[in-house]
Amino acid sequence: MKETILNELKKRYTLEKRDMGDMKNIHKGMYNFDCEAYTVKDIGNLFFIEMKALFGLMKMETTVLTPVNKDLSFCNFDIIKAMGNETHMFEMYRSAIKDTDLSAFNAIKEKYSDLENYETEKRWYDDCRLESSICKKGKKISEKAEAMLKECLDLYLELLDKAEDCDPEAKKEKTKEYVDRLLSEGGAAVDSMNKIIGKEKTAKLVREFMYGL
Repeated sequence: MKETILNELKKRYTLEKRDMGDMKNIHKGMYNFDCEAYTVKDIGNLFFIEMKALFGLMKMETTVLTPVNKDLSFCNFDIIKAMGNETHMFEMYRSAIKDTDLSAFNAIKEKYSDLENYETEKRWYDDCRLESSICKKGKKISEKAEAMLKECLDLYLELLDKAEDCDPEAKKEKTKEYVDRLLSEGGAAVDSMNKIIGKEKTAKLVREFMYGL
């Protein structure tokens, strides 16, 4: 999914790779993380993290696209594969200054309604997750689920193209509200990273590179 996202963004925008220093590659025990961060000119921040563990039996890739100059909520793509099980997620979290009509995502939800929904236990960020979010799980669903994610990407970028310009500092403040809670109240990925690399390094990775704050 990473190459697909990069290719689609490069068709529209100018990307500049950011120097992540020693946070580009993180190795701890059985876990290996490879990270990349980009500035998307006149748009905002782009971040990728790929994780492999258990000798490749568990793989995860996450992408976070955080608009700063455009008034659209940030999104993330997640693909997790472990022991034959797959989870594919497109999520948007409330971080726009003004609400955006996201009803166009309903057609994608309907098209892929035969895939089983991925449900998690109740967390604080459920109230921040927007109705455009689509999360699926199953076995041997890669081809269909990744086609779903590509459609979500295409629609998100259409909305980004049409989004209004906004005050970057005001927009960052909206994202910061979410990130502050994420680091203080936790989330599945952040909880795991805290255990693996520690809270200080996780906070730097999340604030500076994942969301570009």
